[in-house]
Amino acid sequence: MTKKLVLIGMSILLFACNSPLDKKFNEETAKEDIEEVKEEIDSTDLKLLAGSMIRLKFQDENLEDMTYGEILENGKKWKAEQDKIEAEQKALAEKAAKEEADRIKRLNQAVTVTCFDKGYAEYDYDKYITYKFVIKNKSEKNIRAVKGGITFTNLFDDEISSLNFVYDQPIKAGVEVNWNAQTGYNQFIDEDKTLKNKDLKDLKVVWKPEKIIFEDGTTLE
Repeated sequence: MTKKLVLIGMSILLFACNSPLDKKFNEETAKEDIEEVKEEIDSTDLKLLAGSMIRLKFQDENLEDMTYGEILENGKKWKAEQDKIEAEQKALAEKAAKEEADRIKRLNQAVTVTCFDKGYAEYDYDKYITYKFVIKNKSEKNIRAVKGGITFTNLFDDEISSLNFVYDQPIKAGVEVNWNAQTGYNQFIDEDKTLKNKDLKDLKVVWKPEKIIFEDGTTLE
């Protein structure tokens, strides 16, 4: 019985040592070796093994000194490091996006701007797209100036045109003011043509505040 157990143990050890993953990488037999390795690992690890071989070659590593198992383990460690970096980048991006959303929310709680009329006009051979904006000071302080951006999109949120918005006239707390503005029109620019030809009811007006200066010298941005 003891001899039988010893033989079984030796057979298991011999089988383990003969695993294709324990073979040293060989450029000449790599294709055949990979076919054998396929029988022992799943498709995910197989892709990782192939990718690791390519990556290590580009890094001028001597694959001949490594077994297929070592190459695979190298790939798993590399992937774990990449996953960690991607997770950190994702978390950082999410944090920045939240901070930006909170910033915009604070600014929008203080002032809102929208366009209630859009037209077209010509003066002395010059052509313009005209706008009528309403600006509401929702804060409890008088505003000295407002800066931001206005974006016009179609109903599917595809951007058509965007404008820099600066209004530097006083606005009392809780008061709404109207402001007429215009931008030059160029018939050879597609975004100008699209904006001119679309009715306001077929557009979305997106207000993105950047900075508010109050009459007491404080700012919000």
